Amino acid sequence: MKRREAGFTLLEMLVALVVFGLVMDGIAQTFKFGLAAWRQGPARTAEPEDLAALDQALRRIIGQALPGSMTGYADQLAFATTLPPGAGIQGALADAAILAPGDGSLILRYRPHPAGIPLAPAPAPKIELLAPGVTAFRAAYLVPGTAGKPVWKTKWKGNGLPLLIRLHIELADGRDWPDLIVAPAATGN
Repeated sequence: MKRREAGFTLLEMLVALVVFGLVMDGIAQTFKFGLAAWRQGPARTAEPEDLAALDQALRRIIGQALPGSMTGYADQLAFATTLPPGAGIQGALADAAILAPGDGSLILRYRPHPAGIPLAPAPAPKIELLAPGVTAFRAAYLVPGTAGKPVWKTKWKGNGLPLLIRLHIELADGRDWPDLIVAPAATGN
């Protein structure tokens, strides 16, 4: 019987290197996945907060609409309202419009509401991005119908305000956003 000398054969070394390579590949994939999850974490956790903040802002802006100032269609809504802090015209009336211009965004377009008869051209409107990645935007207006039964319409123009306003927004990333229903503070027809 031959006596084996100390050391490893070439085959044993190749098997050990293959096993070592597989283990290192697994560790690298795990590390890569962990880094990707860590980078996306803040954005993913902020998404529900962003939608909640947008929901609250739209409720406040629409809820303070001035009676008789609203003109609404299925694809846009324009009215005079008081804007929240940070808009640059805090506490004063502003002419505002909520619309999706077709570029995948939902925007708020606004400018100061003229006091009295305008003597100069209106300033250019400011535009604020409300939500990116919007694939559909539809507005509906609950108005008094015949026999006292309210009905939803796709247009509104009147001396007062509709009873309710429903906004349907679809997002490109598949997030579910339930319809936003707002009751203007000073309703009337």
